[in-house]
Amino acid sequence: MKEDAITTFNRRLRILAMFKGSEPLTTQMIFKRLQGTAEEMDERSVQRVLALLGEAGFLETVNPDARPLHWRWPKGRKFMALPRLSDQEVLAFRLLERFLEPLLPRSSYRALRPYFDAARDELERMPGWASVRNWETRVRVVPPAQPLLPPEPPAVLATATAGKDWERQQEQIRAAILEALFENRQCVVEYQQLWRDEPARWTLHPLVYLQRGPAFYLLCTIGDFTDVRQLALHRMRSASVLDAKASKPAGFDADREVERSQGMGGSGEPLRLVARFWKRAGLHLLETRLATDQVAEDEGDDHFRLTATVNDTAQLRWWLLSFGSKVEVLEPASLRAEMANQAYWMNRMYAKENGALEQRGS
Repeated sequence: MKEDAITTFNRRLRILAMFKGSEPLTTQMIFKRLQGTAEEMDERSVQRVLALLGEAGFLETVNPDARPLHWRWPKGRKFMALPRLSDQEVLAFRLLERFLEPLLPRSSYRALRPYFDAARDELERMPGWASVRNWETRVRVVPPAQPLLPPEPPAVLATATAGKDWERQQEQIRAAILEALFENRQCVVEYQQLWRDEPARWTLHPLVYLQRGPAFYLLCTIGDFTDVRQLALHRMRSASVLDAKASKPAGFDADREVERSQGMGGSGEPLRLVARFWKRAGLHLLETRLATDQVAEDEGDDHFRLTATVNDTAQLRWWLLSFGSKVEVLEPASLRAEMANQAYWMNRMYAKENGALEQRGS
C-alpha cells in the first residue's frame, strides 16, 4: 500500500510538472510523454488523474465543452516551487525583478512573473521580526543605462482593446521569428517602414535575434540580397515560417554585425585606450576596472591617466561620451579624432540659441 501511494504521488507530481505557463496539454500528449518513464500509465488512468487534479484546483480545462479536452495551469494561480525558496533565493529574485523590470519586454517579464511572485509570497510569509523582510528599505538598484519604455502600438491602434490585440500579435510574431531562427528556415513578414503608408512584404533569412533594452530586433538578409539588415520586431505586422532553408552570407560574423548595428562604429578588435579622467567622475574605475591590465597614474590633484586594453565597440563610444568634458581620450589617435569631432559639432549645436544647426560636412 505504501509503495502504491508513493507511485500515485509521483505520477501526479510528474504530470503537474509537465505544464508550463498557460501552455495547454491534452490527455494524449501527457500519455505519450509518460511512455518509457517510471510513471508510465494507460491513457484512461491519465484521464482520471487529470480529472482529480482539476477537482483539486491544480488544473483547469481550456475547452470544457469540446473534445479532446485541453488542460492548463489555472490562470491567476500562484507559481508552486518545491522545495520552498531559501532567504538568499528570495533576495536574489527580488533584486532580479527590480533590475530586470525596466529592461525586459513585457512578454519576457510576464514569463518570469511566477518566480517573482513566489519570492514575494515567501517574503510575506516571514514573521515581522525577520530581518529579510526589511531588505527593500535598504537596497536600491541603479540601472547601468537610461531606462527606456517598451515600444507601443501604432497610433491607429491607440484604444485599449486594439492595444491588447497588438501585444498578442507581437507575441505570435516573436514566436514565429524564433522558430525560423532556431530551425534555420526562411520566414515571410509584413514590415511597416516609418516612411511608408503600407507595409512591405519581405522574405527573410534570419541570422541573429537581438535584444536592446526593452525592444527586440532581427539581423537578417532580405530575399536574394546579401547585405545584413536590422529589423525591429515591433514594426512587423505579421510573420510566418516557410519550409525553405535560410542561407547565411559568406564570412558572416555575428558579433561584428551586432556591433555594426549599434550605429556608432567600432571594429570589435582590442585597442589600447589611454584617457585622462577628472577624479570625481572616474574614481569608481580605480575599484571596478575596465580591464585586468588597467594602469592608473595620478596627474595632479584633480585628474588621473588611465591605460587599459578594451574592445573597440559602439558601447565604448557611448560610455566615453557619457562623461562629457570629464574625460579626454589621448590614444589611440583615431578614437581621439572621433571624440574631437563629436565635441566640435556639439559645441556648434549648443552655441546657437535654439537655432538651426548648419548642415554637417562630410
